[in-house]
Parts: sequence; structure tokens; C-alpha cells
Amino acid sequence: MNDDGLKLVLETVASCLEVEPDEVAPDDRLVEDLGMDSLDFVDLVFLLERAFDVRLQGSELDALTRLDPGDPEVMQGDYLTGATLARARPWLPALDDVPDPSRVTPAELFGLVTVRSLWTVLHRMQETR
Repeated sequence: MNDDGLKLVLETVASCLEVEPDEVAPDDRLVEDLGMDSLDFVDLVFLLERAFDVRLQGSELDALTRLDPGDPEVMQGDYLTGATLARARPWLPALDDVPDPSRVTPAELFGLVTVRSLWTVLHRMQETR
């Protein structure tokens, strides 16, 4: 994987959170380790689109940015469906460590996102251009 791309993601996350780049590591979780909230994430998606000249709408990140709780294909009760988790699993390997995959909430999914997982999505997008 391209180290320059990961470095740009690290710098973009740091810029979004207004911290020094050395305060952000590849395996930092956006929420738990860096304190990002959903509004920060929306800003981050915009910044990443500009930095990488991509459109993230329709990407794997839609599992986070466009969750429709009223859609039965997305959620069953309070939990994400297996189909939703299957779309996130390729770029979010931490899902494999969830104790009960049938009981993952949107907040828990968001809590698993790391800087490196964002780079995985962006890297795949660049490869398919």
C-alpha cells in the first residue's frame, strides 16, 4: 500500500481535527482515540474528496455516511443487517472481532473506523480508476 497516500490521510485527519499530524497514527480509531464526532466525519469526507480528487458518495463509506435506519436492508430494529456489515467488512477488518455480529449498532460500526481503514477505501478507489 502506498505510504504517501496513508500519510496524506493522516495529515487530512489531523487538519480536520486541528491537531498536529504526529498526534494521529494509522491505527487510531476516529471516535475512541481521536474524539471525532459525526459532524467531524462529514467534514473529513469532504476534505478527503478534495485531497484525493475522488467522490466518496457511492463508496464503501456509504455504510457510514448514508445509513438509513428506516431501510430494512440496512437495519433490523436497532442493529445493522448482515448485508450492511458485509459491505463494510472489506475495508473494516475490525468487524471480524465483534463479539456478536448480529447486534452491531451504527455507533459501534463508526467506532471501528481507523485512519488506515479510510486509506483502504481511498486506495481501492484509486486502483479502480
